[in-house]
Order: sequence, then C-alpha cells, then structure tokens
Amino acid sequence: MDVNERVRTAPPFGSGAWTRGRLSVLAAIGLTLSLALAACGGGGTTPAPSTGGASQPPATAGGSSGPDATSAAGACPSAAQGQSIEMWSPLTGPDGETMTALANRFSSENSMGIKVAHVPQPDYVQKLNAAAAAKGLPAMTVVRVINVGELAARNVLKPYSAEALAALGDITGDFPDNVWTQGEYKGQRYSIPLDIHPLVMYYNKAMFQAAGVEAPGSEPLTKEAFESLLGKLKDSGVQPIAIGDGFNGATLFQTFIRQFGGALTNAEGTQVTFGSDAGVQALTYIRDIRKQYSQAISGAGDPEVGVFKQKQAAIVIHGPWHISDLQKLDFVGFAPVPKIGNDYAVWAGSHQLGLTTDDPAKQAAAACWVKWLSDNSVEWAKAGQVPARNAVRDDPKLKELAPAISAVAPIAPGAVILPQVPELEGALWGQFGPAVDAVLQGSATDIKATLEQAAQQSQQVVDDNASRYGS
Repeated sequence: MDVNERVRTAPPFGSGAWTRGRLSVLAAIGLTLSLALAACGGGGTTPAPSTGGASQPPATAGGSSGPDATSAAGACPSAAQGQSIEMWSPLTGPDGETMTALANRFSSENSMGIKVAHVPQPDYVQKLNAAAAAKGLPAMTVVRVINVGELAARNVLKPYSAEALAALGDITGDFPDNVWTQGEYKGQRYSIPLDIHPLVMYYNKAMFQAAGVEAPGSEPLTKEAFESLLGKLKDSGVQPIAIGDGFNGATLFQTFIRQFGGALTNAEGTQVTFGSDAGVQALTYIRDIRKQYSQAISGAGDPEVGVFKQKQAAIVIHGPWHISDLQKLDFVGFAPVPKIGNDYAVWAGSHQLGLTTDDPAKQAAAACWVKWLSDNSVEWAKAGQVPARNAVRDDPKLKELAPAISAVAPIAPGAVILPQVPELEGALWGQFGPAVDAVLQGSATDIKATLEQAAQQSQQVVDDNASRYGS
C-alpha cells in the first residue's frame, strides 16, 4: 500500500485537526483548480469536464498469465512496438519497490520492446495537476479509485480508446462490479482495477487459544460468533479488541452502515444519507463495542495497531497496508471483518491504472503493460494487495505466494467504494469523521442529532462540488 494512504485519502484526524484539514483541502482545491484551468492535459486542450459516449470493451471474462505481453488473449498492437512508458504512482514503500520490479520484469521480457519506468510520486494528484499545467504529463498513472472522477473531470486522466481497450483482451468481465464500475466517469472508461484493499481483522492466535476461542476461517464471523469470542477473550483476562477514533472509527462506520442496510450517499453520490437510522445503528454499535471491550484509544498514526502489536489487545480491524509488517509476527492471524448486519460489506480502497496521454501509440503500449500486470497480479499480492481480478483471486498460487491476502480475498465483492463523483470522499469524510470522533470520545451523546448535523454540512459541500464540476 502506498505509504500512509489512510492519511492521503481523507482529511487529517485528531483533536483540532478536522478544521485545519478542511481549510487545507479548500486551499488545495483552489490551487489544483487554478492549475487545471491553465493545463493542456498532455493533449493540448484546456481541462474541462469530460463528456461523450463510451468506448465499450469486451464484456466476457478471461485472461492468461505469463511474461510475454503478446501471449495474452488481447493481442498487443503493432503501434506499441518500441514505446517507452512513464508511469507515476503514489506507491512509495515496499509496494512501490514491488511495482518497480514488475515494471522492470515486463520491460525486459515483453517481445514488443516496450519499456515501462515506474516513478513514485507521494503527492501524485498535486504532481499530476502541476504536470498538466506544464504540459509534462507521463503516459499513465496508478490512481486511487477515489480520485478517478476528479482527475477525469480536469482532463488529467484520458479515456481508454477503443484500440487500447481491445488490447486488454477479454478481461473486463473478470472484476467485481463494485470495483469495475468505479473506473468509469460520465460513460467513459478511465481506469482499470489492479487491486482492492479492504479492512482486515488481525487477531492474536495465542490469546485466542488461551481463551479457548476457535481461530476464524475464511468466512466472516457472524454477529453472534464475534460477540461470543469478545466475551470469552474478556473473561480470559485480556483486552478483546483495540478500537481507535480517526481513521479506525471512520472506516468501521463506513463498513457497518452498509452492513445495516444504509449508505453514505445515494447511488449517484448526489444525496448524503449517513444520518439515517442505519447510520445511527452503526455508530451506536461501534461506540458500545468500544466501551465494553476496548480501552479509549485516540490520536493519529494508528495507535490501535500499536496496542495490538504490543500484545495488549487480541483483535484490531485495520487496513491491509499493515499486513507486510504484521505478518512478520508469528502470533498474528488474518481474517475477514465480521458480518454484524444483514448485508456483508467492508470499507475498501482500490488502486487502478489510468492513462494520462491520448497518443495512440502510447495508449497501445500502456494497454499491453496493463494487461500483463493484471494477468500477473498474483505477484502484486505479495505487496499486501488483494488482486482485483476474480481469476487471480481464485488462483492456487495466491495462497502460496501471499497467504495473508488469500485469507481475506473472498470478501472482495463486498468492498464498499463510493460513487465516482469528483471529491466526494472529502465532502463526506470531512463531516462524518468529526461526528464519529465526538461520539467515540464521549463529547457527543445524541448520535442521531450529531450525524444529522454532519450530513447537512456534507450535503452543502457535495452541492458546491457539483456546481463547480458541472455535474
């Protein structure tokens, strides 16, 4: 996972940080919009919201593995011969090193002479906007799914051409709908999913055994089973679970509101709905579990994970970017987030592969690389990512190469990803995040009123964004 993705995909957390975060976001919006207005987006036109019909890719599943780009179902176009592709990404940690290694492998082994250079860019959205203004965009980028609509609206991301989609072969039916559809904006295909990164339930195997609790399997625990094991762990004399505020509380809220039948917004992302009864039920559940089974953990930097690592709690539910670190500890097990409500869902993000050029030869070469990387994404799983491709998640090699990822991979279809609306996550999280914090910290006791007020504030930001982007 790119370093500190939890910070980069939402406003800052912690006491007093939400107000500063909103001011910083507003300042950043002003900067990036001014850059966008001056930009030519690599294609010589002034950035503007995209319109027009879609170029539809093949709709059936497929895909094969192997290092030769021409051996896959989608034939690599002759126009791709000898092209050099620069790909930016927010991947700067161990996963960045893995991506660089895969790009180097493709460059040395493909039969078309295509060269791919992976360039990590921690603040990649700002860098892309600046590069657009300077007419210096790369050919493509790894893009967080929450940024696809924003970058497409600003004409930084370019839609995949019909020729580029054809080069992908019959893979487009091989993704969960919740992840595939988020690569589209206003009827055009702007990105191809590479991975899904859902929350993971990390547990202390020794504490479970000492409490007489059976280790979780690959199926999510039921509400009854989850609460039973929490009770047994408490009776054994250990802290059952570590629940913090900030990112931890906010992602649990996004998970359980969906499990209880609600959502943050309507399907179109135009109406804010997290102040619903399902939202109240979700936040009440998190508050009550925290009161009964967790110490009061607060602050930035994932302190709840530190509590778990120090063997002071038996469970922590957090992002998969901790897998690479936690799998080094022999007491750690990995399991899906429990199913507390009637509908299974879990907060998740996704890295996707987008084009920032509309040059036909560059798009063709980039599509050859995207196809190869998707076919070989079982190797990418070793970096702590759940492959987006259904066939790759079902590949027996996944359990061998990335056992921790294999343990949580089946929950991919339940991943909760917001509608593809520019800047939607900030408009929501910037308001419900402080509300969740206030309830968990005890400064707000009327959960319904707290969420309703936050929802009204979010709706204003959503409406303002819609006016700004013309959507």
